[in-house]
Amino acid sequence: MDVATMLGAPGDALRLPQQQWETGATEVLRQSFRYHFDRNDFFRAQCDADGVVPDDVRSRADLQRIPLLPVSMFKRPDAHVLMTASLADVEAEIRSTGTGGVPSVARRDTTTATRALNGIFASYREFFALSKGAGLFLSPSTAETPEMGMVKVFNILNGVFDDHVYLVKDYAFDPDEAMAYLKRWDGEMTRHIIGPPFLVNRLLRFLELEEIELKLDPESMVITLGGWKRYTGESISRDEFDGKLNRYLGVSPDRIRDMYGMIESNMLAIECEHHRKHVPPWCYVSIRDVSDPGKELPAGQTGGIAILDALNTSYPGFLMSEDVGEVDESPCACGRNGQTVSFRRRRQGAELGCCAVSIEKFIDSQEIVAECAVPAAAAGH
Repeated sequence: MDVATMLGAPGDALRLPQQQWETGATEVLRQSFRYHFDRNDFFRAQCDADGVVPDDVRSRADLQRIPLLPVSMFKRPDAHVLMTASLADVEAEIRSTGTGGVPSVARRDTTTATRALNGIFASYREFFALSKGAGLFLSPSTAETPEMGMVKVFNILNGVFDDHVYLVKDYAFDPDEAMAYLKRWDGEMTRHIIGPPFLVNRLLRFLELEEIELKLDPESMVITLGGWKRYTGESISRDEFDGKLNRYLGVSPDRIRDMYGMIESNMLAIECEHHRKHVPPWCYVSIRDVSDPGKELPAGQTGGIAILDALNTSYPGFLMSEDVGEVDESPCACGRNGQTVSFRRRRQGAELGCCAVSIEKFIDSQEIVAECAVPAAAAGH
């Protein structure tokens, strides 16, 4: 199965027998490896140093030989050296800023942008089966944050809804406004909530403090992306999160779906109803020894998450992330095969960074400023 076929029918590709999945993933990644090997001098030098050529990749076991780009390189001012495509062919720049304030910049040429858009939308249809309803986006719009990767990924989803609204404006979020929209759509459209976990959690805290229980619809979904750790270091408990969504909004756990990805890759791993995040068929997740990134660990062991992505023609999509987790290749009860990935934490010494982190940090800073402001009348006394 080639990349175009995978993009057109990701559900079919994910339901192939495991051996066929291995063969298909290996072939599309070998082709991608050859593409960048032939066109990218920087990457070719890495391959020469490691003594590897595309013909060396014959089986899944050989994928670990493909050189990896550390995602930290995308923060460098000379990150353009990573490019296979010409800068003149770049259609979009996606950015993510974490607690350190230095943005990662990932550039997409037209081919990569087209493939990524097709792949993400097809994956949404496969896992969510949404084609109508109302979307309450607890995030800024792309008009406000046009280069933010998380927002762009959410924005692809809004095309399936009959109505939608973005509720983070000028980096401020008002839960009363969220409630007004949910009540306005009641009885008219199935209501769905989309946003990073910390903002959905803010809405839940509001409902808890106000002792409000507003039941959504039987088919309502809550879709999250952006990590479960706040910039303060505090973690959001998934079990507690799901429990409160069920209590205060009536959303059952199988309708709560989290996603995992990073702006440097086109991989978006989406949860099925059994809360396993399925790696798309055009990607392969390789778990590496944290102390020796050249060593691949068996499925089930915890280590550094490396992502090999066959969609990217902008730069080699073979990335060593700063995340730690594991893959599972056991059959999933949903009927899909391949890999599922679990994110555990950031690697020690790595900056906590994603779009959601920077949004949360800014919202908190604005709220603190507002709370500390001295009213004009009081200032006159």
